[in-house]
Amino acid sequence: MNYREKGNKAFVKGEFETARQEYTKGIEIEPEDPRLWSNRAQTFIKLEFPELAITDTNNALSLIAPKIISGKYDDADLVLFCKSGLRKAEASAKCDAYDPAAMELERLSKIAKRRPVPGVDWNALDRERDRYSTKHYQETMILKNVGTDRYMLIEQIGKMCKFPSRSVYPWDIRNQERCTLESLTSVQKLLEKASGKRITVSFVSFPDSSQEHEFGIVAANNIKKGTILFNEKPLISVHAPGQQRCDFCIKPTGSKKFSCPKSNCSEIFCDRDCFDKAWELYHRAVCGKNLDSLYELVNDETISSGTYLLIVLKLFAIAKQRNICPLDIEEIKHIFPFQHSTAWFQHGPKAINFYIKLIKLLEIPIFDLRYELWIYLTIYRKTKAGSVLLNPLTKTGQLYSIIPLFNHHCDPNASISDDVSRSFQRGNPFSVNTILSSSGVETTRNIKKGDQVFINYTLGCDPSILSVVGNTVKSLGSNKRTRQLLETTYGFSCRCSVCDSLSN
Repeated sequence: MNYREKGNKAFVKGEFETARQEYTKGIEIEPEDPRLWSNRAQTFIKLEFPELAITDTNNALSLIAPKIISGKYDDADLVLFCKSGLRKAEASAKCDAYDPAAMELERLSKIAKRRPVPGVDWNALDRERDRYSTKHYQETMILKNVGTDRYMLIEQIGKMCKFPSRSVYPWDIRNQERCTLESLTSVQKLLEKASGKRITVSFVSFPDSSQEHEFGIVAANNIKKGTILFNEKPLISVHAPGQQRCDFCIKPTGSKKFSCPKSNCSEIFCDRDCFDKAWELYHRAVCGKNLDSLYELVNDETISSGTYLLIVLKLFAIAKQRNICPLDIEEIKHIFPFQHSTAWFQHGPKAINFYIKLIKLLEIPIFDLRYELWIYLTIYRKTKAGSVLLNPLTKTGQLYSIIPLFNHHCDPNASISDDVSRSFQRGNPFSVNTILSSSGVETTRNIKKGDQVFINYTLGCDPSILSVVGNTVKSLGSNKRTRQLLETTYGFSCRCSVCDSLSN
């Protein structure tokens, strides 16, 4: 019995996770078999991972559609084509992507030319397509009528979006290995490179958390207010397409710039040093590639979401260059992935389109399971919460390795200390071209040995929850908006002492 037959047998019994495993084993051996992709897609739908079913049906359709279009097919091919298209539409609808679901049914009808297919009622499909289109129109109008208030918009999206929150996929063994004594030692070495001996990484726990313990930063000794605990250079920096900035450090290049020596590559850098660092880290994997199709999706997104996509691009380039799974990148594998349903509603479908183009651009075979969609989405979630500092004025962003280790508190004892805030404190004029060459964490009060060091995740995310006292930017504390921002961006309900005292 082959893996597809084993998967089918498990599926009939309702053992969907076993079926997923068998189909995956089959794909590793026979990646050109569209039946394996289509069957695994149906398994993902049953397991309530519809986002993963979308690319599996894409792969199945890409393998079978040419036969249908050319007319060189048999009845089994036509049945499989229709099944795959229906599954893609169903998966898209379950991801709240009603417009793509309607478009897929329309495409299916045109390519199949409404030929008689066992189990397919074309008139019923037309009604389903119209229902999807109506649903898409209704949701579009609802959001349009909400106006520009960010929090009313988030609240409305929360009501509309039924897609479940994702933290980690159950088969992600790396997450099980993440908070172990071995990984703690590895992360501590990473921390000591930038911090010395002032702070240490430790296991901490949180009220009502699904995780038994999590990484946290604690004071290794008594620390005075105003102490800069460490300075960290970003692992990755990105800028909006079309800007005349160094591709590595994203500083404006002006008239002095260093072009990539490869004649077919258009990337520019500050100097040879920046180019060499980029070449060593990620640039070899993307050198000379035409990124226009990816940039179109980035420009079509909001500033922040587009920035996240570009960071994922460079992380995948790092992984491709190192010939490893992106989740095994040493500098980020300790970061916990968060994702909330409203964030998916806003960015998920476009993120998947970006993934499809990204895999083609990096010339990664679809059967290379080190770069599967669930891995991409996990990386996307890692960068989307807590690990990126964004500047909406310059349309730039930086990904850090250590800053995500600090946990949140609505009344923190430390804050992000970067080049911009230090410039303010020195009284220097602010420029929209100011780029963070490094960031760190500075204490805002005395911290005792053994106490956890907290920062506030919402600072810098929304000006409406900030106040300026002297030269210091402070949070207005815990209120409905800050808690809502934490839930919709980072995927957790804050239970710090401030929030607990308010709820009590």
